[in-house]
Amino acid sequence: MGQLFGILQETKNTWSLPPELWQHCWSFLEVDDLLAVSSTCWSFRFTCKDLLFKHITTTIPYKRTIRHIFQPRHEDVTRIARARRLLLRLHALQSDSDAQEVLGLVETWSIRSFGSPAPLEETEIMQYDKANFPFVQPSISIFLILPSCKNLRVLTISDIHIDEERWSTLVKMPQLEYLNMERCNLSSTDKAMKLKVVSITYKAHRDPSPVPPPTTQLISSLFNLRHLERLTLLDLTFSNSFLLGLVRVGQFENLKHLSVVVPETHMDTLFTFLSRTPSLTSLTISNFSTMAKPSKPILQSIVPNLVAYDGFPTLIPILLPGRPVNVVCLRMNHRTDPQASLGDPFGVYDNNVICKALDDCSASTRVVHDLMLSPFHPTPDSMQDIVRIHPHLRHLRLDILRTPNINMGVDEEGPMSLIMDMLTDAAEARDSDNSPFHPLFLISGLLNWIANGHLPLPAKLETLHLHYYQKSVTVCGDAAKQRLLVPKISAAYPALYEIEMGTTRWWREGDCWSHEVLARTQL
Repeated sequence: MGQLFGILQETKNTWSLPPELWQHCWSFLEVDDLLAVSSTCWSFRFTCKDLLFKHITTTIPYKRTIRHIFQPRHEDVTRIARARRLLLRLHALQSDSDAQEVLGLVETWSIRSFGSPAPLEETEIMQYDKANFPFVQPSISIFLILPSCKNLRVLTISDIHIDEERWSTLVKMPQLEYLNMERCNLSSTDKAMKLKVVSITYKAHRDPSPVPPPTTQLISSLFNLRHLERLTLLDLTFSNSFLLGLVRVGQFENLKHLSVVVPETHMDTLFTFLSRTPSLTSLTISNFSTMAKPSKPILQSIVPNLVAYDGFPTLIPILLPGRPVNVVCLRMNHRTDPQASLGDPFGVYDNNVICKALDDCSASTRVVHDLMLSPFHPTPDSMQDIVRIHPHLRHLRLDILRTPNINMGVDEEGPMSLIMDMLTDAAEARDSDNSPFHPLFLISGLLNWIANGHLPLPAKLETLHLHYYQKSVTVCGDAAKQRLLVPKISAAYPALYEIEMGTTRWWREGDCWSHEVLARTQL
């Protein structure tokens, strides 16, 4: 490396390197560093250009009420100025002929809003020009620019109303394959699209929704029968309307991946839709779904090519027998009250249910190689069950329940969860190899038990991932202690080459173990 650095210090050698090599070097930089490099010289600006404009994120600073726009408080002035600066930049992209080259480089564009769009009632704004609203025009201008992005493949839209005019804009983008809509209000359209990947997420409304449910016309336009390959429907308000509409549309010959939330009384609707997806290989059922089973026997011809299942254990005896499933994620949380609405607190299945679910997985026509349990309360018996029932596991992920008692509540925002977070962090900090007792609900304790031979792992295990359940970032940063435990585990399980504990990842090359701290985006 030192010799290479010395060679690059000579100007003639620096410019002789091919642009592709420079682009590979710049690909490891953060955006701020990339901007700094691009400002160094024309050559670096040229090699950074593709990376700088390949992915764009635009945040529109909305306000919630009209009053905050025309009678702004002190803290609103900055946000209005930010919206106007964004508008000037968008106008520059529209008017600058050289901008077409830059727009042609964009492959991914994320359009988000800060807050919610202002309600534009006619009685409130009749004396104002709607086009001059600082919180309205940026959204309009972005959709005018999008058709100029000839290579745009992935578009993410958050908290924006998609009306007929904006649907027309999306249809004009021939390369668009992936459309992700988060908390968007969707109006009906007859504009047929050819998307390969569609993702729709929307929060649950306890009150009547402010927008009407999706129409069959919208569903048939958005979900193309011949092109759709991956579908995510985590709409907690209109999931029933989407499922019923999909059943009416027809057969999706090329749909391979489905992630869906199933509302009460609609499990039969889901399986009717599954009968129209002969190529489906991956099925994920959200843990906000109903716990019901289908009321009729399921034919073996439904999803015959299913390889991966992610959902409740209640559907394992229905979906796995006779199908080539070798990737299983068991969601072991469930609503304690069957009549509770979506999003209410959950309870956790006990180890007897886990053991039965693991037994049911054996009915697959292929050996299960990948297993995830979330949440999981580790005990010697439960780990023994995993090894006994699935001795050929290659990849195992456990989302550890951060409570010493499985009957404790696991509501993510509940006070008990917050208290256990503090206890867990404190216990992790003071834990040591000389401690006579390592609690199993801590990752450090679980690792100690495995290293000391008190907890078994499958003999052919290659990767082990440990995280805390319902914790966005699991910090296990005591590398000195881990450095002593990891080789002991590796000696007992020679096939193991990767151990990930939240933000810490250990991997083996030959006989040498190395570790890195993962960024939040890598988790």
